Amino acid sequence: MVVLDATAFYADVPFSSLETYYSTDSVIEEVSHKKIRKTYIEGLIEAGRLRIYSPSEQYLKKVNNVAKESGDSSTLSKPDITVVALALEFQKKGNQVMIISDDYSVENLSKILDIRIVSVMTQGIKKMVKWQKYCSGCGKVFHNGKSRECDVCGSSLKRKFKTANNLRQA
Repeated sequence: MVVLDATAFYADVPFSSLETYYSTDSVIEEVSHKKIRKTYIEGLIEAGRLRIYSPSEQYLKKVNNVAKESGDSSTLSKPDITVVALALEFQKKGNQVMIISDDYSVENLSKILDIRIVSVMTQGIKKMVKWQKYCSGCGKVFHNGKSRECDVCGSSLKRKFKTANNLRQA
């Protein structure tokens, strides 16, 4: 099963193949901003080559929790979360799953969850990363992924690698 992120649509992946693809309502809303693209997407759905699903709440929660632990939650959009949650749900039901995306946070989260991911316009990630937010002013470390400003000094928060694991050998 191939689950498509917005990147796959921008790279014309579903329009240049006869495979059946899967995606979410959130992704379709994100990529249907041009009339012609919307017409093509509707055609794929009518032909049965694109199937739209909403992931179950339990998988959305799981993905959100893992994203918070990895520090990716601040850079993931709702469509990103739904794509990974749908792939995880399909995988847990015994299907072989692959996500097509060039989004670094989607790739990182997929690697952490052991979901196969393929990049279409980039080389993909080389390291699986856990991020840590910190204050650039006073150095305080934050564990809440939603904070954007330091509660001590008011400076903007930044991210840095907490840990990084190589995915490929050089």
